[in-house]
Amino acid sequence: MYYQFKLKERGKKIEVDDKDHQLVSLDNLLEILGNPTRRVILSKLAKVPHSASELARALSISRQAVHSQLENLIKINIIDKIGSEKRGGKYRIKSNLSVRIDISPDYYNIKYNLSEIDDTNNTIEIKDITSAYTRIKTSNQKIRFLGESIKQIEQKIKKLELERRSLLQNKECFIVELKNIMEQQYNNQFMEQHPDLDNLEREIFFTLFFNPERYHQRINIDNLLEDLFFSDISLIRRDQHKVSVRHLLRDLSKVMDFLHEDDDDWFFDI
Repeated sequence: MYYQFKLKERGKKIEVDDKDHQLVSLDNLLEILGNPTRRVILSKLAKVPHSASELARALSISRQAVHSQLENLIKINIIDKIGSEKRGGKYRIKSNLSVRIDISPDYYNIKYNLSEIDDTNNTIEIKDITSAYTRIKTSNQKIRFLGESIKQIEQKIKKLELERRSLLQNKECFIVELKNIMEQQYNNQFMEQHPDLDNLEREIFFTLFFNPERYHQRINIDNLLEDLFFSDISLIRRDQHKVSVRHLLRDLSKVMDFLHEDDDDWFFDI
């Protein structure tokens, strides 16, 4: 299981892999998006900024209920308010957000991107994409050109999604074969040494291979603990698991020449 958070601001790029820098946790994000009222609000704000009164009328709920939902979205930095309510203040989308979840019998992956929009920074303009648009004269022709361009982009995205699906199937096939090799060659050895930690040993192995790029060369033990979900427990228990993980890495390294220890650092050379 692998969690990745990326924060990108226009004009600069920040990639964050640790929880200390996250604006919103995955649990909070899924809870926010799991509410159908909030999803409708986001859908409307993505098209046109709305006031709380307009949203209340459109959703047939009280302004108090709308304000409660808006506050939840403001807290995680997805929307913000422009102007004041008394003078027709409205709410708008503040950040670009994408969530991707892949679950299969042999693969589990969640990634989400939150990109705060900063109007003060340089942003991409249509002239940077195409010069053909600048030569179009009438509004109707411009609208037709933009509609066709959007349709072509959607077709390309669909093609990329199909390619991505195929790549994920290939990756899952390789993971299944890894599991077969583990079962046939190494499982008995590990079970004899640590029958009570057998699952953890296999989890470590598959975590490394779920995302080899994350662990290529030097293994960050803290990242490994996070991917094994040992980060949100007490420090004492976490340190105990850390010791177990190091012992199990040593056991794995005895039968796998691509995993080795050097001066208390672990390396995954594939």
